[in-house]
Amino acid sequence: MSGRLTRVEPRGTVRDRYLVHGTIAPRFVEARAVTASDAIPFTPAAGREAKAFAAMIADGSIRMPAAGRFYFDMDAYEAAAAGRRARRVPVLLVVSLLIVVVALVFYRG
Repeated sequence: MSGRLTRVEPRGTVRDRYLVHGTIAPRFVEARAVTASDAIPFTPAAGREAKAFAAMIADGSIRMPAAGRFYFDMDAYEAAAAGRRARRVPVLLVVSLLIVVVALVFYRG
């Protein structure tokens, strides 16, 4: 070994290494169904998965370019996740303010 660092080319694209949650999105990423030309056939396994799949279609995370074939749209997935996070902020602020008020009411100093 010469002690020099060697450059290793990354495998895949940066987008392939994004962290996706749930049970449906990882399947599409593993199958590399992230563009319309790479769409795959998919049928949800159970009622809970069917509900999650319908929600992902509704928010645009899963797209259907042809009948029965679907692909995962990462941009829409990230936008939907950002929207969910934005809706949580006011709730977390109210909860934290309530905790502060309760702590001040019971403070005996």
